Amino acid sequence: MSISVNYKNNNVLFSGKKQKMFFMSTNFRIIVFIIAIAISFLILSISAGIVNYSSIYALDAVVENKKEIGGNDDIKIIFNQPVIFLDFDNIDINPNIDLNLNLSDNNKILILSNNKLFLNEIKYEIELKNIRGFSGLLMKNKKFVFYTKSKIKKNKISDNNKKEFFSEFKLSKNKYIPPESSRPKNEIKIEPKFIEGKYIDISIANQVMTLFEDGIKTNSFLISSGKYGMPTPIGIFSVKKKEPNHWSSTYGLWMPYSMNFYGAFYIHELPYWPNGYREGEDHLGVRVSHGCIRLGVGPAEYVFDWSEIGTQVYVHY
Repeated sequence: MSISVNYKNNNVLFSGKKQKMFFMSTNFRIIVFIIAIAISFLILSISAGIVNYSSIYALDAVVENKKEIGGNDDIKIIFNQPVIFLDFDNIDINPNIDLNLNLSDNNKILILSNNKLFLNEIKYEIELKNIRGFSGLLMKNKKFVFYTKSKIKKNKISDNNKKEFFSEFKLSKNKYIPPESSRPKNEIKIEPKFIEGKYIDISIANQVMTLFEDGIKTNSFLISSGKYGMPTPIGIFSVKKKEPNHWSSTYGLWMPYSMNFYGAFYIHELPYWPNGYREGEDHLGVRVSHGCIRLGVGPAEYVFDWSEIGTQVYVHY
């Protein structure tokens, strides 16, 4: 006995034995396909579970106070979960200084106290390395930056040492006092957009540039942004190119300490023309440029040296 089966529009004859083998192979393929789907689903579920576990139970840490600290203040680093083990090999501090490490009873707060006073007006960097949390996950590295205060209070400086003090303060490795013409007239509170690395914050409404490093404000200056009709672009950009003195063929002038951040837009010092005439510092704080960000003499060089290729530039109202 044979059965006629219409297969791909052709009449093909199968014997009973061949017909049985055909249906068995079809069923086998279906079973293999289902098993493959189940295995794939299981792998994806496990992977998602691992990712979800990592995101929820990852070890992290914050500094209790990121502002300037006094010379004999302690530094508290707070973890989001207990740490299993921590010693001097897990901590680097630059510049190097002798530290005492004290871990709280619940293993969640690390207190760094120094045998000697921190140096004045210095930026310190603390890096935590290869610390494992109670969850079992490893925090490979975490860096914090803080600054130490000046030893002398400004309101207690006598006339005799005022000039010497402010000269040292200006030339300090991590401090810079801008000229009066470049200082914001009012205290502007700007919340950091980014909390890691350096970035340049530009407030169009306040005509103020603020420098941040790891979420800490390091300085601020008056600027001049684009005038009405020629606005400065708004958004998140980055320093793409740096030139000690850029020649603008469009306007026929020099732009010292130029940093290109978008298209033909630059951050630069007050421009000057070939005849030597320079844009006045009394324009700082007023929207008068052709779209670039102008800085005063001094701050422009400081920002140029402080920034790097790739430093983020956040322009907002």
